[in-house]
Amino acid sequence: MPYAINPILDQLGQAFPAGFSRTVPQPLKIGLGEELLALAGVHPALADLSRTQLRRALKVYTGALAYRKALVNGGPRYDLAGQPAGEVTPEQQAAARRPRVRPSPAPAETPASPRPRHPPPAPRRDEQALLKAVIAMAVPGQLEVTLKINPLPQAKPITAQTVLFAVQAEGQTVVVELKNKMWNSLKTAAETDPQWVAAITGPMGEAVEGGFRLVNPAVQVFERKPKPETMAPPVPEPPAPEPPAAQPAPAPEPSPLAGRPRLSLKGRT
Repeated sequence: MPYAINPILDQLGQAFPAGFSRTVPQPLKIGLGEELLALAGVHPALADLSRTQLRRALKVYTGALAYRKALVNGGPRYDLAGQPAGEVTPEQQAAARRPRVRPSPAPAETPASPRPRHPPPAPRRDEQALLKAVIAMAVPGQLEVTLKINPLPQAKPITAQTVLFAVQAEGQTVVVELKNKMWNSLKTAAETDPQWVAAITGPMGEAVEGGFRLVNPAVQVFERKPKPETMAPPVPEPPAPEPPAAQPAPAPEPSPLAGRPRLSLKGRT
């Protein structure tokens, strides 16, 4: 593990002394983990911690023997402020009594797995140094998420001016709150155009179970025009008939005087 867990647990105990204690732990309320992960990098006391670090620290904290004994004893669960929030059920007490199953050690001799014909190349040191240098020069920006939907989702009114619905995208649950005017534009598109597509864009907000909220979403509705059908090639016109061949002119008929001697008037007085 690239970082120590105990300093993170001490940091949680200092930030939330009523909720975390490594010496005398008390059962945490159901869902507290998601609330804590949403504070990673946001809460002043957790500004230097990531969600992954907090998740691993919670796993170690709730898996410790002292915490499991607190579950066995039962009683109320507590939130970050130390206020009661729920009870430990008998089923949870029984689960805490069961010994934890540790993975069995691997056999002494295991057949070596065949090496891939083309193993992935190992990262080079110069690339790692370049990556660190690029990250150090990062500029501030804004991350926005774009959802594309075609079927109209089922929505519930949350206020007099807004509705609430959820979209499943890439394994994440995205909760969207739209104003009635935007929602009506989606309804109109779904009723009038079966090929409609809507793009919903906004920055990531607070974490929810299995995903996050979309903050200040904007909506654009597009019409997907069907591709024009392929036109049939024009039928070639039949060739024009060739003109008839010219007939040779008939030979002139011979004159009836042909072959007779010509008369002359010379020598007459």
